Amino acid sequence: MRTDLPRRLAAVAATTLLWLATACAGDDASERARAVFVAFEQALRAGDEATCRTLLTRESAVALDEIPWSAIASKQPLVVVGARQLASEFRVDVRDPNLGDVAGQYVVVREHGRYVVDLLATAALTAEVHEDPNSEDVFEPVPLTPADHDRIRARELAMPPR
Repeated sequence: MRTDLPRRLAAVAATTLLWLATACAGDDASERARAVFVAFEQALRAGDEATCRTLLTRESAVALDEIPWSAIASKQPLVVVGARQLASEFRVDVRDPNLGDVAGQYVVVREHGRYVVDLLATAALTAEVHEDPNSEDVFEPVPLTPADHDRIRARELAMPPR
């Protein structure tokens, strides 16, 4: 019995240290997510498109082409209220002083080991689908990209010979 006690104490100590490290890492990760959002908004307000691209997900960077840069620069900055982790993403809570302090949220995720703002996921938080009951589904072909051709070729090569 006596030889089992040090082993149990070591297990309890290791579990406690792991729990503390996880708890602290969550707070640090939330702060990093918050800092990325603040840096993104500062770059956005400064009209720094290159920096904005580095702080967005790949899919979200496409939205920069539609940004009204001068209109954003003339507004007051968003006030970050807090940030919290939800599963694999972070929600950054903000208030918009330009709209009477209305509350909002932005999504920050890890992409390729870095924290970045996901504008598409952010838009999905508040998106509402309105369908016209009289509308028809329309197939609109889109040209294949070189990446699409590479995936098709890779799949062909992976198939066993006939």
